[in-house]
Amino acid sequence: MEVEAVVGRTASLPCDIEPDTNEDRVYMVLWFRHAGGKPLYSFDVRGRSFNKALHWSDPLAFGRRAYFVTMSRPSALTVDAVQLDDEGVYRCRVDFKNSPTRNFQIKLNVVVPPHQLLLYDEQGRDVAGVVGPLEEGGNFTLLCELRGGRPQPTLTWLINNKQIDDHIILKNDGKVIVSKISIGGAERSWLNTSIKCQATNTPLLSPHERTARVEMHLRPTSVMITNKPGQMSADSEITIICVTHGSRPAAQVTWFRENRSYTRGKHSEFTNETTTVSKLTMMPQPEDDGAMIRCRADNPVLRVALEDAFRMSVVYRPVLTMSLGSTLNPNDIKEGDDVYFECNIKANPKEHRISWYHNDVQVSQNMSSGVFISTKSLVLQRVTKRDGGLYTCRAANQMGESSSQAVYLRVQYAPVCAQPSPLLIGARLDEPLRVRCTVNADPADVTFYWQFNNSGESFQVSPARYVSTGGTSSELRYRAASERDYGALLCRATNSVGRQKRPCVFQIVPAARPSPPRNCTAKRLLLRSEPHLSVKCTAGYDGGLTQHFTLDVLGENGRVLGNTTANFIDLIVWFNISWSAVESLEEDEDLAVTARNSKGASDPVLLRDLVFRDAEKRAGL
Repeated sequence: MEVEAVVGRTASLPCDIEPDTNEDRVYMVLWFRHAGGKPLYSFDVRGRSFNKALHWSDPLAFGRRAYFVTMSRPSALTVDAVQLDDEGVYRCRVDFKNSPTRNFQIKLNVVVPPHQLLLYDEQGRDVAGVVGPLEEGGNFTLLCELRGGRPQPTLTWLINNKQIDDHIILKNDGKVIVSKISIGGAERSWLNTSIKCQATNTPLLSPHERTARVEMHLRPTSVMITNKPGQMSADSEITIICVTHGSRPAAQVTWFRENRSYTRGKHSEFTNETTTVSKLTMMPQPEDDGAMIRCRADNPVLRVALEDAFRMSVVYRPVLTMSLGSTLNPNDIKEGDDVYFECNIKANPKEHRISWYHNDVQVSQNMSSGVFISTKSLVLQRVTKRDGGLYTCRAANQMGESSSQAVYLRVQYAPVCAQPSPLLIGARLDEPLRVRCTVNADPADVTFYWQFNNSGESFQVSPARYVSTGGTSSELRYRAASERDYGALLCRATNSVGRQKRPCVFQIVPAARPSPPRNCTAKRLLLRSEPHLSVKCTAGYDGGLTQHFTLDVLGENGRVLGNTTANFIDLIVWFNISWSAVESLEEDEDLAVTARNSKGASDPVLLRDLVFRDAEKRAGL
């Protein structure tokens, strides 16, 4: 028989020493090498019990490395630390007491395992335990190099422990074997599986092998926006979630609005080996209505991507843009021109009400006045300066009401008087006057003309006598040297729109004492919890001079109870005095209001009857 043993390990050479009958017994076992006549090991039972047999090993052969084991079946000569020189044919001779001698021939083959196994790619790089990364569907080539081994080992390839038969031996010179595998169409399922190159030349040892784990780059297999909202409200925060699977390395998720990267909002991401979860927290805007939101998952290495998308439906209050008619020049609108405004409205849901405002006052349609309102336009015919100002449009839908930005309408017009006209100016002879004429005009760049009229003559005033004190004011220096110089001074201005139609009139009259106040009323009222008399009058003609007013007690001991001037805007004269002053009047004393200027005092307006008649009426209540 043949027996294999691995160099450096233990060899077991079997020899059956069992006698044929129970009455028989072994006397001696001798081991010889090849055809040699001298034994190299003996097992001697002669004259002894079996358990006390003598063992002898030739020190020039096995020496202490050999020992005959009788406990095994069959018995065997074991040789430790087998050497290459131990290989050969051995003979075991068994002598019995009664039975004939037996001889067994055993051939010992000493196996030398391979001493080096290499795994590398086509460029000769050691794969270092990892193959790849391979691209999904791609190809790869590996080489396995074996050195040493006796007898010559065989090479085997396995992928995920499944043997591959399709490999090529590139070299086999008895010392070195090189095997090559080329595999195409790498599958996703190969990720993290193993590729092995095994070398074996004996069943006594586990195969010598090199193993590498398969690393792969994988395309994303799916991407999905998991919560596509049916409707979103403008300016209300919403979170959209996108999940992608299958990519290795993990997919990079990018959000797009239409074809541009979406940079608004907050973007967070969770990633493991092949799954990425991306959350986009956004605040939809009206302009997002109808826009496409896309989630794209990119494998950063393979440059392949998948995407999912949905079209946004955003509800919002109307968004309005108002403008002056496109055919109009906003800097060239004059009184008498026709003007129109356009209101552009975007709304979801559609607007149900549109309104127009001028200086925050709603504009209503009035055809007779030339005001026309259509769906999204406002027409003003024959505008005047009163039509100038700020215009807005407003619209409402179910989400609320919005207003457009204000558009300023500038209506240019010829100059008009800015002060009451005619204006009486009282003047003494030879008194120097400065008569100021102020107009309103657009444009404000005006030219003034002055004219003097009286019953006997009319002439233009020399420009040397008046100066412009501002864009819309002119001041005339005037002196009445004689009675003929009393009359009307007329002031007119002109700008690029036209000439002032009605002049500003200043009636220069001889200075006189003022006229009495008119329409005087008296009331008893409480001021700071104290009773007072309130007197209100309308100022009369001031005599051409600055006037003031007094509330007087007329009688033997006349005195002044109040002193005031008229309100400049509506020429109202107002007194408030303590009621105790009224109650202290004597029977022969009267209350009176008098106007005064430097020429003297007007006739007094008596209040006694008016005051007490009002007091009695209140007391009766």
